[in-house]
Formats: sequence, structure tokens, C-alpha cells
Amino acid sequence: IMNITIALYVLAMAIAPLFWSPLSERIGRRWVYIISMAIYTITTIICGISKNLVLFFVMRVLQGVFSSAGMTVGGGTIADLFMAHERGKIMSLLTLGTVTGPAIGPLVGGYIAKYLGWRWIFYICTIIGGTLFLANVCFLGESLYRPNEDSFLSQKNGTKKTIKERLAYLKFDPFRGLALLLHPVALLTCLPLSISFGWFYFLVAILSPTYSEIYHFDQGSLGLLYLTGGLGNIFGALIAGFVLDRVYMRLRAKSKDGTVKAEGRLLPVLFCLPVIIAGNLMYGWFIHARLHWFAPLVGYFLMSLGTMYGNVISTSYLVEAYIQIAASALSTANFARNLMAMVFTLISVPIRQGLGDGWAYTLSALISFGVYIICIPIVYYYAERIRNNTPSYAHKTN
Repeated sequence: IMNITIALYVLAMAIAPLFWSPLSERIGRRWVYIISMAIYTITTIICGISKNLVLFFVMRVLQGVFSSAGMTVGGGTIADLFMAHERGKIMSLLTLGTVTGPAIGPLVGGYIAKYLGWRWIFYICTIIGGTLFLANVCFLGESLYRPNEDSFLSQKNGTKKTIKERLAYLKFDPFRGLALLLHPVALLTCLPLSISFGWFYFLVAILSPTYSEIYHFDQGSLGLLYLTGGLGNIFGALIAGFVLDRVYMRLRAKSKDGTVKAEGRLLPVLFCLPVIIAGNLMYGWFIHARLHWFAPLVGYFLMSLGTMYGNVISTSYLVEAYIQIAASALSTANFARNLMAMVFTLISVPIRQGLGDGWAYTLSALISFGVYIICIPIVYYYAERIRNNTPSYAHKTN
């Protein structure tokens, strides 16, 4: 049941941004933040008070839908506000924010459930969601600037729009993100990112039962394990932000006209490959050999670091490559990444039972090596030509 609830939540977080991103590019970022946070707060309190399993599952799906807005719309906000040489560091901070919660959540949630009961997890999240909703209403400004379009609320002459005019203005293409995923550049960029993220979720989904079965950890101790992945994510995001900005400044200094091609930011993603491979092999075979409980955590840390580093580099490249539809580009990556996370969460137990720990993570290392070493060089050398020869995306790219 636990893996099913995780899979439902992740599936909702995969699909919903496909709608949030184009909507934010139509009505603005601020309204999306406010609406999503308000309904997230409502669904969270219902989860806390629900006594029906079906209602609980439905609300969990809606939680995923409305909590996912900030993950992709945030990338659009960064594209609105920051120059190219600043975006690497800022994107890493955005990503850092999205992984800090999952890192400390199992630890804090475990102790809350132990001492206050599981419902208090949702009560506390309701308080946090309500506070953020009020902060957005009171302090958040609009970052999206569209000088050639009328606003959502009023005409250029200052008169308010009618309800019919506002509804007409809300028309947008919710499948733009899926269509972008069919574009070769986006597909080849998202494939290694999503595969490595899926295998990372494979580890996360069975981390607790693995350590409970082999090392006899209790509930509180199991929560502490996730801090290892959180630290790896933090270091991966910070290193990626530093590398992105350094690479950009170096390429701009070498450029005769001061311009930098988007693909220049992508090649450093390959540095994550040996880290991911080492992390997989260490974790899997250390668990297989029943070494001291700390030894596999070194592999878990490396896998977390490499996965997050690759995530930040790849998503930053997509923002630069599709700068005019940055939020939709991020929703594309988010969809592919979370879809793989859902799939690997559901198949984690059968794969572990069938292959064992050592060979399961060896398979992960081999697949990660294959997709990275094939896809990334193709994108690096041919992406600009492919984008320029695709009329529907040529005018929206960098």
C-alpha cells in the first residue's frame, strides 16, 4: 500500500505540470502559485481527517496535482527574472528546495507518526500550505512580462474584461509538454535524466524494507537513512550550479560575439556518470555482502549526488534551449522523470526479489551508462541543427 500511495502521488506530479506550465505562460505565474497552493491546502486537510481509504487515495492524487505547480512554473519564473549567466546557480537552488523536503520528510514524518499519530503529518502540512498561500497572496508579484498581449484581467485601455473575454483568454494547449517530448532534442535529453531518476526512486522505494530486513532498523532509525540521500542531493545541486555558471562564463569569454550556445551547458552532465555507476555498484554489492550498515550508505550518497547533478544540468539546458517556453520545457522533463519514478517504484520489489541486490544495481549501472553515453553526445553535436530544422520550435529556442 505504501508503494501504491507513493506511485499515485508521483504520477500526479508527472501529469499535472503539463497543464500548469502552459497555463502559467497564459495567465501569469502568480495566479498559478496562488490557486495551486490554496487547493493543495484543502486536499491536505481532507487527507488528515479522512476515514475512507478511497477518499484518502483521491486526495493524495490531488495533493500531487496541486503541489507540483511550483516545481515547473518555478523554472519559468527563473527564466523571467534572471540573465543567462545567473540561471545555473538559481536553478540549482530551486532544485535544492524540491529535494530538501523529501530528504527530511521521512525522518520528521516518522517521529510525528510515532509520537502524535500519522494524521498530524497532514495537519502540519496544512499549516505550512496555508501559510505559503497567504504569503503568495500578500507578497508575490508577477514575473511574466508580455508587452504585446492584453492582460488576463483588463484591456490595454484600462477597462475590465468581461467573463466571456477572460474565459477566452484562458485557452491554452495542455499537451504542449507532451508534444515537446516528441521533439528529438528534448526526448534525448530527458531519456538519461528520467532513467537515472527512476533507478534512484527504485532504491528509495525499497530502502526502508531492505534495512529493516537486513539490519533490523526501527522506524525512527529508518527515517535517518534518508538524510544520506538528502545530503547527496544538496551537494549534487550545489556542484551543478557552480559548474554551470563557470562553464557559461568560460564559453562566453571564448566567444567572439559574447553569445553562448545552449549545448555548451550540457556536456558537463557526463561527469555524473562515473558517480552514478560507482554509487549503484557500491550500494548493491555492499548490501549483497551484508557489510556494516554504513557502507551501503556511501553508495546511496554517491547515487543521490550524481542523479541530482545530472538533473540540474539537464533541466538547465532545457530552459536555455527552449527559453521562450521554459516552463513547458521543464514540465516535459518533470513528466518523463516522474513517470519513470512511478514505474520503478511499482516494480522495485519484484526486481529485487528476482535479481537480488547486487545484480539489480549492476543492471541499473549498465542501463545508466548506455543511455548517457549514447544520448548526450548526440544532443551536444546535433541539437542546434535539429532545432533549427524544426519550424515549430526554431523561433522558441536559444
